[in-house]
Amino acid sequence: MITAGMLKNAIISAAENISRYSEEVDDINVFPVPDGDTGTNLTLTLSGCAKVVANLPDMSAGELADKAAGAFLRSARGNSGVIFSLIFKGFAKSIEGLDEIDAVSLAKALEAGSDEAYASIEKPTEGTMLTVIRLAAAKASSAAAKGCTAEETFMQALAGAEASLKTTTNLLPALKKHGVVDAGGQGLIHIMRGMAGADKSSAKAIPKEEKSADIPHSTEYIYCTEFLINSPYRTDIASLRSTLSGFGNSTAVAEHSGIIKVHVHTNSPDKALSTGLELGELSDIKIDNMRIQSE
Repeated sequence: MITAGMLKNAIISAAENISRYSEEVDDINVFPVPDGDTGTNLTLTLSGCAKVVANLPDMSAGELADKAAGAFLRSARGNSGVIFSLIFKGFAKSIEGLDEIDAVSLAKALEAGSDEAYASIEKPTEGTMLTVIRLAAAKASSAAAKGCTAEETFMQALAGAEASLKTTTNLLPALKKHGVVDAGGQGLIHIMRGMAGADKSSAKAIPKEEKSADIPHSTEYIYCTEFLINSPYRTDIASLRSTLSGFGNSTAVAEHSGIIKVHVHTNSPDKALSTGLELGELSDIKIDNMRIQSE
């Protein structure tokens, strides 16, 4: 059984582990744009939540997961950070009301996390973190059905994620061209290893000099735009996601307790912000020029 205390320690350990490998993950970041910040974004996402949960009082595993889901949403950075926050949101919803997490509940929660992420992305792409979490969840379901403990089930999920990561190179042309695995998927592996108390690295990063020489410094959309909406209204998340996708791509929208996280790559950040203002007050606005980051 996984207790709230174990879950809290797992999140803190995961934050520490992704921080160790942040630069390595940045170095293999070539999709969806080669802006070299996936490791940094995941580190900021995990560390932001870790600071919150470290100070939480005793509570059930379900309650702690819900608090963590809200913290992940608020601290989420970049496409990878938002996707991870969506995975954990689905995970938390699945174990709502549970004092502890058994193997079957864990497997169902991982599957729910995968489903939430796929459903919240406008155009899910295989060969990314989405593929890794989906196959990890499938492996966990198989382990739980065989009577494994919760801890054994998570280790099987990790094994499934590691096997899945190796396939990403051949699933996306950009990854195959540069001979790397997906950066978001590799980041997820480091997060899961941190949660499991393992910190061995298997993916090789390519040197920054080699990468910058091979990868074109151009992208269809220039600005990575992120912000939070504090909305007093019930918002149609699917409709909002569709509207934002009309301005760009890599659109992800997530909601938790009236706070909506928006991420979109666009050439018109003003339109994205105006859309958000129609729904409520904005905060944590971040607009990065991905063309400059790539260079």
